[in-house]
Amino acid sequence: MQSKRTLCLARRQWFAVISLCFYSAGCTTGPDAPTVDQQRRFRGVGLVLVVDAVPGAEMEGVTFHDERGTLIFASAVVARRNRAIMATGATHVPETVHVVWRQNGQYDFSRATWYGGTVLGDHSVPVAARIPDAVLRDIRAKPGSLRLKFRLKPDGVLFGWDIERDGGGVSRFDSPGGDFLETRY
Repeated sequence: MQSKRTLCLARRQWFAVISLCFYSAGCTTGPDAPTVDQQRRFRGVGLVLVVDAVPGAEMEGVTFHDERGTLIFASAVVARRNRAIMATGATHVPETVHVVWRQNGQYDFSRATWYGGTVLGDHSVPVAARIPDAVLRDIRAKPGSLRLKFRLKPDGVLFGWDIERDGGGVSRFDSPGGDFLETRY
């Protein structure tokens, strides 16, 4: 009887140690922990990318990369007159976007990106952390797409967001935020 009781106690202690290992592993944070949490915030949210420039500015050889180095956007010229609006199938909202534009750059067709030339603009813009939870709750309550808006200017990059919703044939834009608040162009 004593050995049975000892065996039962040993099993309980072993189970407690194993459980502690599993539960405490969830408490440690690795280098990807903030990224994972940010991505959970955006789960199920559709994205639209909008890129243009301030009036009178024209940037050549423009590339956008996320914090992982993944190419998000590339264009020969970004100006007010040739605004890019793209619905993305992406499930990843960038933590930061690294934007570069250059003069006399070369286009690499195999990688669909620009390189070389003289770099005229080189800016990193925080993205995911700037978008309030209230905007994401609004999208989940009344369906729509989150528009990530980037406006290039000679001395930097403005970032904004809003929610695009179907307005019966005409898009409706709600909850603008960021560095510029306009929803109509």
